[in-house]
Amino acid sequence: MKKQLKIAIIGAGSSQFSGGIIRDICVTPRLHGVKITLMDVDEKRLQFIYAMGKKLAGELDTKIDFEMTLSREEALQGADFVINTAQDGGHSWATEMQMMARRHGYQDGAILSLVYNGAFLLDVAKDVERICPEAYLIQSANPVFEGCTAITRSTKVKTIGLCHGHYGYRDIAKVLGMDLKDVTAKMCGFNHWIFMTDFRYKGEDAYPLIDRWIEEEAEEYWKKPRKYSDQQMSRAAIHQYKMFGLMPIGDTPRMMDFPTMYGWMYNDSLETKKYFYSQQGGFDSDEGWGQYLEDLNENLRKIQEAALNPEKKVTEVFEPKQSDEQIVPIIESLVYDIPRVYQVNIPNKGQLVEGFPEDIVVECEALISGAGIQGIKNRRLPSRVMAGAMNPRFAQCELICEALLSGEKEAYKLAVLFDHYTKNEAQVEKMLEEWFSHPKNVAVNKLLRR
Repeated sequence: MKKQLKIAIIGAGSSQFSGGIIRDICVTPRLHGVKITLMDVDEKRLQFIYAMGKKLAGELDTKIDFEMTLSREEALQGADFVINTAQDGGHSWATEMQMMARRHGYQDGAILSLVYNGAFLLDVAKDVERICPEAYLIQSANPVFEGCTAITRSTKVKTIGLCHGHYGYRDIAKVLGMDLKDVTAKMCGFNHWIFMTDFRYKGEDAYPLIDRWIEEEAEEYWKKPRKYSDQQMSRAAIHQYKMFGLMPIGDTPRMMDFPTMYGWMYNDSLETKKYFYSQQGGFDSDEGWGQYLEDLNENLRKIQEAALNPEKKVTEVFEPKQSDEQIVPIIESLVYDIPRVYQVNIPNKGQLVEGFPEDIVVECEALISGAGIQGIKNRRLPSRVMAGAMNPRFAQCELICEALLSGEKEAYKLAVLFDHYTKNEAQVEKMLEEWFSHPKNVAVNKLLRR
């Protein structure tokens, strides 16, 4: 008898994400009959997602076997695919780390939240290697770059990092008034750190259209009210394009405030943030982040109403068609040998992105089929992009991975010293002392060598 395909979702309490995966499976006939194991540490949210998933599958007349568990080990037993979408500790712990870093003179969360969740991703991967070593681990929770790199270097787990930031080229096309069916784009780099190497409209180079928009329309566009998340054609993105010669894509325009980068130019005051991003100051301003959480809560309210009200349908929230998320199509490609090209984060084997070691995880295109994952090689990024953007970000990743994999406090100290908000060694030591001693700092403390 053919084994039933099992998909385990770690951090399934996210109704938006889990509901989207269930919907994508429902509209993929080849995957009907799978078992979906929902795992989360929040029992109340877990029960809600379980009920919502069953209602959604029922509305779409899809046979799916659901189970739920609070145990990660139980969820991983017999899994063929593990989807990790968990932010350990949730937004509340991330906010607490942000406030902790600010008390010590750092912008936002320094690297605390990034390193913390990186440690959690590594912990999950080690469980996958121990319990279901043949499974694919699909990593969609951040930090994809550092997390997947650390996983690649310390386990044999088949890991794929996914993000939807590469769809940023569509925002460019929309602003330029292009018909999306006639647009193609290629981009590569590191997750949340990618640059568009080719942009075409009806087969012709479309970069000149961006240049014309900057000259003729950009100022008027920037004067109009825009959402906090409208960053792809922001002043910051265009400023970076002029610096590097290639358009930064997705979250890259806002991720330039990483400790090693040029974020002080965009973030030294609220007025500066408003100038470079949007009227709210962009996604990373207090107002922008607050609006993001409001929008998130409103979406959750709509999902809960659809799931719990017998007169409502979940398909009113989750339209019954395949989303832009690549997770379910990738599973279908691997299981049923359907070759397709995807944008993924995988080890740099064969120098997919030139200039970096093979055990660093890069973001690029890959052909995925029953034969596995075959990365598609990119042409070398321009020297200015390499020197000014890629190499500093690579160095930061190396420092974070060294901290995660060595477990040595001095390695964590080096990673924070790299932050340009660091004034002296005592500043770093005081922040790390508070962080290491915090009772919520479970994932990192599991890795520390005492």
